[in-house]
Amino acid sequence: MADALIPNAKYSDPCVTAKGEPRASVAWSGLKTLWFNTGTLCNITCANCYIDSSPTNDRLVYLTRADVEPYLAELTQTAEIGITGGEPFMAPEIIAILDGALARGHTLLVLTNAMRPMMRPRVQAGLADLAARYPGRMTLRVSLDSHDSAAHDAERGQGAFAEACTGLKWITAAGIPLALAGRKALHEDEHAARDGYRALIGSLGLALYAADPRQLVLVP
Repeated sequence: MADALIPNAKYSDPCVTAKGEPRASVAWSGLKTLWFNTGTLCNITCANCYIDSSPTNDRLVYLTRADVEPYLAELTQTAEIGITGGEPFMAPEIIAILDGALARGHTLLVLTNAMRPMMRPRVQAGLADLAARYPGRMTLRVSLDSHDSAAHDAERGQGAFAEACTGLKWITAAGIPLALAGRKALHEDEHAARDGYRALIGSLGLALYAADPRQLVLVP
């Protein structure tokens, strides 16, 4: 038992390996994005969720503003603050968390499925208020697994596509900066995928430019 408390000599020197060779390292060049995970609970269960989020997975408890503030206080420069989950808008203190980051001068990138948690009146009012007080500094990036409703619903559940589209239209109507995180189907190349999303963006009247890789992020 006592042996277990002895530090492993193999990793005792942060600069030199056990063989006396210089350790590999990456030079610090500054903070670009600081990410916070608001918890593992989500309103839906996606087939390929990276963190197995679902309405019953509460392995990571909800993040609070008190949890976030010490990390924001450490920042010596303004940065992009990324918010992910689970579904961030299920966290009871999400609006307070966003407000805390914006009040310190940071920008926000909030990942969401744009479904019912985001569309609750209390959350809508909070988002509209933040957008009015901090114009252009908060972007909601909505996950849309396909520009095809059937393909999206196969991943996220029946009716998920239509509900997300309602949320997308609300974000645009509220004047909140919007981005999409989409996927390329196996049979699609980059051009075809962007064309498909471009058609959807046009049909919904979204304030998005499909050719911009920051406004429409595509992954395989």
